[in-house]
Amino acid sequence: MDIKTTILENSLELFLMRGCKAVTMDDIAKENGISKRTLYEIFTDKSDLLEQCIGFLHCHMMQYSAKMEEDSNNLLDLLFKIHETQSDVIINLKRNFFMELKRYYFPIYKKTVEKFTAYHREKTVEYLKQGQREGLVIMDINIDLVTKIIIEISNIIEDSAVFPLKEHSRKDLFREVVILYFRGISTLKGIELIDKYIQINK
Repeated sequence: MDIKTTILENSLELFLMRGCKAVTMDDIAKENGISKRTLYEIFTDKSDLLEQCIGFLHCHMMQYSAKMEEDSNNLLDLLFKIHETQSDVIINLKRNFFMELKRYYFPIYKKTVEKFTAYHREKTVEYLKQGQREGLVIMDINIDLVTKIIIEISNIIEDSAVFPLKEHSRKDLFREVVILYFRGISTLKGIELIDKYIQINK
């Protein structure tokens, strides 16, 4: 791993744990055992570092998604695996980080939301078409509309003002909202798989 990747990895962890406002470039340099001069030779300023950390996070998300897809037998198997990996701790860290990013670094936040939403939209369309090919998702749906609904559902369940984590775990929300929404657009074959999964995971 080169020095830049190491800095991005360590800095992202710091930002997620302590917030993007509290962490200083001094903290970053100290955490990575380098001088501030070296740090500024690699990153223009804190905003540049933050933006590249988010890019690093996005790449990690894409790699993780690819691995999950590779390990899944079909669309619903992938959906169930995603459900099993939901973590309130990680979700809370990311939520707080992005709330601070929105407040103190809005241009970066706006660009990030646009990038993540575009990726989410692209993957959702891909998954729905995969589900149709596998005979798990009904053919008679408006994929563009369903994709928009799924993205909005995801945004709502991540909104702490609507669903505080102390009252609703992310895993429960994913089950009650996302999985059951997919049940509504599934074929009989898909419904049987979802019902079996829900029964086992009561």
